[in-house]
Amino acid sequence: MRHVSLEVIKERKNNILSVIIHHYIKTGKPVGSNVLIKEYNLSLSPATIRKLMADLERDGYLTHPHTSAGRIPTDKGYRAYVDALVKLENFAIEEEKRIKKEYEQKHNEIETFLSETSRILSGLSQYTGFVMTPKTQCDEVKNIEFVQISNEELLVVLLTKNGMIKHKKIEAYLTRGQISRLRDFLNEKLRGVSIAQTNKEIILGIRDFRQNEAEILKIAEKISDVFYNIQDDVYIDGAANGVTISGFNDFDLIKSFIKFREYKEKFIEIINEDFNSGRINVKIGSENTLAELKDLSVITTAYNNGERAIGILGIIGPKRMEYKKMMSIVSSVSEVLNEFFREISG
Repeated sequence: MRHVSLEVIKERKNNILSVIIHHYIKTGKPVGSNVLIKEYNLSLSPATIRKLMADLERDGYLTHPHTSAGRIPTDKGYRAYVDALVKLENFAIEEEKRIKKEYEQKHNEIETFLSETSRILSGLSQYTGFVMTPKTQCDEVKNIEFVQISNEELLVVLLTKNGMIKHKKIEAYLTRGQISRLRDFLNEKLRGVSIAQTNKEIILGIRDFRQNEAEILKIAEKISDVFYNIQDDVYIDGAANGVTISGFNDFDLIKSFIKFREYKEKFIEIINEDFNSGRINVKIGSENTLAELKDLSVITTAYNNGERAIGILGIIGPKRMEYKKMMSIVSSVSEVLNEFFREISG
């Protein structure tokens, strides 16, 4: 007979108590072992679950109404539950601090660098500069972390190869052990995989995963949706330049440009059209498919990490501009970004 340590027994009791109280709060009905077996995928035998419930009742954490075989929590049980939540919250805070400390420096470095690059483009050209963040769907997963914010909420933190950090909260009722197994499962399947392929890899991995981890698989599917819905972003600097620069001071142009900033997603879609062209791209006036740009010119080029194009930068200005000079500025600044992201990608 396999010996089970006291520490494992204690963790199992805590998990059982937590699930019983959670279910009782949600339904108001006494909780029987059959409910735990059918609904919560605890990876324990029915006999083990019944014994743990009996132990919790003997220790004063649970009781049961005379008319029901199910259990309900006692005040002592509620107290243990609340204390565990507080402890869990403190643990989550410490984990969040650890993750932030580990990633924040690199994240801030990238965010600051991209923002500063848009300002440099604007300053050199005296028009409006922009830099799109590294295109997420082409990026690769470097690491996935989780922070349990509450009993039913999980923060998913994604670090990509290009150094970008994405995070999103999802609803998830998992034990600490399940969270650890989920983290290992996803990192094993997704590390080095492009964001665009994560959904496919998760689905393939799920087919091979153990059936008694059904709850983990539900959360894995939610995380797959998180990856699918990650959006690109763009830094834009120098909108005010249009007020004073010769050739870009027409009031209607200013109004159009300010309105254009409200269509950021559409703008990203447009500049992505030239993502893989491998050259400097110039769109003049009506060549721009966004109406707000019909009286302006847009000069763009892609920047890379040494392996592939990962983002786009450029300048927006009047049709009456020094194209040779502006194209040279865009090309030179892109080389700086290329070097920066080559170093990050290692």
